[in-house]
Amino acid sequence: MIPQLQRETTVSTSDSTRQWSLATKITFRFLFSYFLLYIGPGAVGSLSSYQTSEQVNAGLWNRLWHPLVPWFATHVLSLSGNFTETPNGSGDQAYDYVLILCILLVAAVITAIWSALDRKRTDYRRLYQWLRVLMGLVVGWAMLGYGVKKLLGSQFPAPDLARLIEPFGAASPKTMLWTFMGVSPLYSFFGGLGETIGGALLMFPGLTTLGALISGAMAANVLLLNLSYDVPRKIFSIHLLLMCLILLIPDMRRLANVLVFNRPTDAVLQVPLIDDKLLNRAAVFAQVIFGVYILWLAGGQSLKDVRENRKTVPTPIRGVWIVDEFTEDGVARPPLLTDAVRWQTVVFDKPDLLTIVSMDGDRGSYYMQLDGLNKVQLWNLTDSRRRAILLLHPQSDLLYLDGQLDGHSITAKMKRVDSTDESRFPLLNKGLHWVNPTVDDR
Repeated sequence: MIPQLQRETTVSTSDSTRQWSLATKITFRFLFSYFLLYIGPGAVGSLSSYQTSEQVNAGLWNRLWHPLVPWFATHVLSLSGNFTETPNGSGDQAYDYVLILCILLVAAVITAIWSALDRKRTDYRRLYQWLRVLMGLVVGWAMLGYGVKKLLGSQFPAPDLARLIEPFGAASPKTMLWTFMGVSPLYSFFGGLGETIGGALLMFPGLTTLGALISGAMAANVLLLNLSYDVPRKIFSIHLLLMCLILLIPDMRRLANVLVFNRPTDAVLQVPLIDDKLLNRAAVFAQVIFGVYILWLAGGQSLKDVRENRKTVPTPIRGVWIVDEFTEDGVARPPLLTDAVRWQTVVFDKPDLLTIVSMDGDRGSYYMQLDGLNKVQLWNLTDSRRRAILLLHPQSDLLYLDGQLDGHSITAKMKRVDSTDESRFPLLNKGLHWVNPTVDDR
């Protein structure tokens, strides 16, 4: 009885040596072609969208796709709109979706030609190992890059003062997510820890399965956040998750046997990248060095971003200021909620940005150039013709201001809001309470 049970539950390693089916070979050819084309434009994002326009246009892949994608969208799909790539941080532009369709079609053509010319091939085990290495490096690159940013706090900095006085309903979904993560440094840290560990494991070939499991879980979480909060990285996160699943294909049956069916399982017979042992070890060493390089690169950039995020104006003028008195051209303006000219609130926080909220709730953002504590020049971000030169007179928690704005002489007397007051800013000051006598639904 016992030997019979052993024969039924033992998993054979013959799967790693038998010939691939026709469907498996065609599927592999398509996946290999597709992901090679997708990764080509840029391993992080659909088309490396954080580069400048000059850098984007200089890339070989981009020079091939840039004329083709708009032509295909207009003449083949009969679509209207802007189908040029704009390097503004979004990976979900109309260009990107048409690009993915073009890549799918090109991959299908390559698969058909490849299948016709290579009909006698029994399997692609060696080529599949190379594809796994490439996918592991790409996913590891992304996981390490984003993970280190979260660990060091550069991806989701604490919300600035202007954000804290923005009406809740006026925030975009993406802004809500960034605020939520920014005020949850512990949650963000552990998310970054998971991404960093998953990415680091993918740099070691023997730990690919564990790395893909952890990275796949993190990628799934990121995808759900991107879908829920409309973050323009949906295409990229979908591809990261798909690559993690492909990395797990050789271990799917083993994982199911251990985690689901409670059966014993055998090890997967690993196919080396290169037959020569010395070259194979060199390839493994190169992967590890690549991971160290990504960590160094991401860490350096993250620390730089952290320093930039922490820059603020000097303490005597930093804060949220309530405007008690306001005059324009010598005429006092009372605090009427219908007044679009009189100021209600002024925020001095970041060294290059000033936010002014008028009585009717309209928010204006100005580029600011501060000269010490007493003089500031402003340029409206939406209309550069709107300018101001203001003189500041800080006195403890009071700030007096006078100068010229859009050709008008103005003066203002302002009182600083206490940013440590929990009743005003509970998001910053409430903190963690293990004992909560009531449910705070504010």
